[in-house]
Parts: sequence; C-alpha cells; structure tokens
Amino acid sequence: MYKDQKLWIPAYFKDMPLHGLMRTTSRSESVNSFFNKYSNSGNLLIYFMMNYDTAIGKQRNGQQKLEHDTKNAKHEMTLPSGLLEHAAAVYTKTVFYEVKKEIFKAVWYCSIDSIEMIDGWQVVMITQKDKSKQLKIKCKVELKLPEKEVKCSCNHFIRTGILCHHIFVVLKNNHVEEIPEQYILRRWKRDAISSHLLAMKHVAMDTEDDTFKLLTEAYNNIEYCLDHFKRSKEELLEFFEKTRILKQAIMEFGSSNQSSSDNDEEEIIRMPGIRNIHDEINTRPPSSIRTKGSGTKKRMVSAMEKAIEAAKKKTRLCIGCNQYVNHNWRTCKVRLVRESKQP
Repeated sequence: MYKDQKLWIPAYFKDMPLHGLMRTTSRSESVNSFFNKYSNSGNLLIYFMMNYDTAIGKQRNGQQKLEHDTKNAKHEMTLPSGLLEHAAAVYTKTVFYEVKKEIFKAVWYCSIDSIEMIDGWQVVMITQKDKSKQLKIKCKVELKLPEKEVKCSCNHFIRTGILCHHIFVVLKNNHVEEIPEQYILRRWKRDAISSHLLAMKHVAMDTEDDTFKLLTEAYNNIEYCLDHFKRSKEELLEFFEKTRILKQAIMEFGSSNQSSSDNDEEEIIRMPGIRNIHDEINTRPPSSIRTKGSGTKKRMVSAMEKAIEAAKKKTRLCIGCNQYVNHNWRTCKVRLVRESKQP
C-alpha cells in the first residue's frame, strides 16, 4: 500500500466533486488543518486510528445533515415560474437559493430591448436596472433552439456554475420551463453523491457489493419510517414496539449461538489488522519532534543579517577609543587592552 502512495489522494476524493473548486495545495492544506484538530505527533498508532475514525465520522455526520436538510426542505414558490420549480427539484438547498435570486432579478430588474436571428442563433439585447433604478447595464444573450444552447456576455456561468438572470429572461421569454441539462453541474445537484454512499456506518465491514447496498437500503428505510412516524405518537410507539421485539429476538438468537466473546485486548489487536504479537517488543513510539525548520520557533539568523542589524543601531562617542561606536567606556576593548599593557 505504501508503494501506491501516489494513489492515496485520488482514492480519497474519488466520490467528491472537488475538482475546479480549489487548487491541489489548498485542498491538501485544508485536509491537514482538519485532521490536525484530532491528532498530534505524540499519538500512538491505535490513538491515531481512533481519532481518524472520529474525524471521518464528523465529516459524514455533516454530510448526512446537509442531505437531510435538502431532502426535507420546503421551498416557497414566490413566483409562478416553471424554472423555479425545476430548480427546487434538481438543486441542493443552498444552491437553490442562489438560483432563486437570479430568477427574481430576471423578473423584476431585466427587460428585453431587441431580438434578432443571426445564423440560427437568437440574439437578445438585455437591459438590467439596479434596485435604485439609477444604473443600467447592457448585456447580449444568444440562444439556439431546440438544442437550448445559451451564451451570455457577462460569463456568469463560467465563474459560478449557475446561469445568470440575463439567461433566465431569455428562457422565460421562449417559454422554456426547465433549466437545460447541460448547464446543471453535477456538484450542485441533489444526487451528486450516490445514495449508497451516504449511509457510511458499515463502510469498514468486509461485505460484498450486494450486501453493502442492502445494508444501505435498510438504513434508508428505517430513517424514512422514523421521519414519517415522528408526527404521530401512536404510530411511533407501534413501530418502536415492533423493532424492540425484533431486537430482542436477534439478541436471544445471537447469545445462544455465541460461544465466547472477545475482550478489549483482542478487539484492539484486530483493529490494526495484527495477526500475532511477539513476546519481545523492540519497537517503541518515537519522541515528539518538530520536522519544520531547525526545531525551534525562531529561524536561524545569518551573519550578514546580524551585521545589518548592528549597523542600524545608533552610535555614540566612546571615551576609551574616542570613536563613534556601539559600545561604551566600560566595554571598550581598546581601553581594556591598553590598561592590560600598563605595569
């Protein structure tokens, strides 16, 4: 595995659409900063693994919370627009609010000046007014039907990955009720992460692909039932009683078939994948060291820098050598040498 270290980062980010959002250096610094909160250089291997699991669990919990908020979000359709309803169906909660702002601007602050056909493209001139109606902005939008290809002179989509209000004006004018599929980036969609990757409680288990999917579906079914029954106390009590009976039956069946239980030491040994332990242990954890700089918080100062710093100091007249220097009569070397030669 160490020989394949160049594949570690791509494997870690294979299911996360982070390309284009930040540079590789920024991404690695962000990941290092996150994991440094849960570990330090003096950790043993077992502590590192436990802290790593804690950090990963926090990331998964945050991801599941965002997925839950998006799934259960109830958006208020303030405008009778099919584009707004389609955006609520395909985008995540946070991105939907950004698209909603663009559609709102398209309805209230933009107007069409002229429309003409050039080489199969519908060229539309848009005038945008700001909220104070004191500034007017001209923009050109090109639309090609039925492919629904659009171009805008403001290049808002290239910068943000979201269609601008100028394009929404043209789409609405041509009675387009859905956002073109080619302009919906996958990283902004509700299903950006596959459903079988969201329930990661059993990711460390040695399971086959079919078993992994079944476990995921089981978690999703239980979460759906809880979300549905939470509004009715009677139905929730009935569901709780059924699950309690099922749990009790599984515990009785497991206790009858289980001959011996693993103790804490065996569990710790199994976590790192250790097969056998030698009687004599010669490997010890290293002492905490700093691998950056010279081992101190201050960097080494060169002789040239010391000379430049000394030259900046103010000089004064020394009575011992009768010169303008940085020392005084008490520390004057010329005086000390002269007095040492006197009998």
